[in-house]
Amino acid sequence: MYHIIVNKMAGNGKGLRMWKEAEKYLEEKNVTYLVSFTEYAGHAGELIENIDENLIHAVVVVGGDGTIHEVVNKLVHKKVALGIVPAGSGNDLARSLGVPFAVEGALSRILKGSYQLIDVPKVEEEHYISIAGLGFDGKVAEVTNRSRSKRLLNKLGLGDLSYVLNIFRVLFTYQPSDVSIEVDEKFYKFQDVWLIAVANLPYYGGGIMICPDACGTDGELDICVVSGIGRWELLFVFPLAFRGRHIKHRNVTMFRGASIKISPSSSMVMQCDGEIVQNKTADFSVDENALKIF
Repeated sequence: MYHIIVNKMAGNGKGLRMWKEAEKYLEEKNVTYLVSFTEYAGHAGELIENIDENLIHAVVVVGGDGTIHEVVNKLVHKKVALGIVPAGSGNDLARSLGVPFAVEGALSRILKGSYQLIDVPKVEEEHYISIAGLGFDGKVAEVTNRSRSKRLLNKLGLGDLSYVLNIFRVLFTYQPSDVSIEVDEKFYKFQDVWLIAVANLPYYGGGIMICPDACGTDGELDICVVSGIGRWELLFVFPLAFRGRHIKHRNVTMFRGASIKISPSSSMVMQCDGEIVQNKTADFSVDENALKIF
């Protein structure tokens, strides 16, 4: 049986609209399912906290990356598979995995029953599935999640733009940090670091291909460090990231490894899958083949 988790408020109401379409499709296909609706932040995880792995063979999220993030943290190393019907603002997980954005296409893919095992990164005890970002992008995610513009753009069907607009809000006030990074026991130091992305999959921020070669099945994480760059030049580099072409810029450094430790000289806001997380340190590892996903 499928347990469907619906975030009705995802995408400023898009979640509810897509669920109504999904409900009709599932009934036409005579699919047996249980449905639950989230009511507050963290509720999705609570709804499957004690999931019966012998009864439920898949959890399907109708929502955005934040709701998926909560569910992933409860499904790691379980027999239950994850399916997604993307209904958020950015839908970067769906974009990375090639999941159709249309309800029928997404559900059809799930009902076929074919899944793959995917790696799940972990920072301390927090799992995520796509990308963790520290510094500038963490601050942008924090501002975006609080902004009125995100809700307005969602209403207009332009949710992808909310992250981009808030980049400009944060750009002229953000102060870079000096950072030490350890990648598989090799040490590196950077001055004036704007952002560090630790990626399992390529996309974040509504279509920004920050780590274009990231692969969720190789047992490693891709790291992108942007440092020593002026504010105006950063504006020039930013558009290149939508096609992954920023990685050739002289102020961008790419790494790959299975164990990463990040030590900034000053506090850096961290986001995982677009959700702000509070961690004292930034020690990353990979749980290989830890999640079944359609």
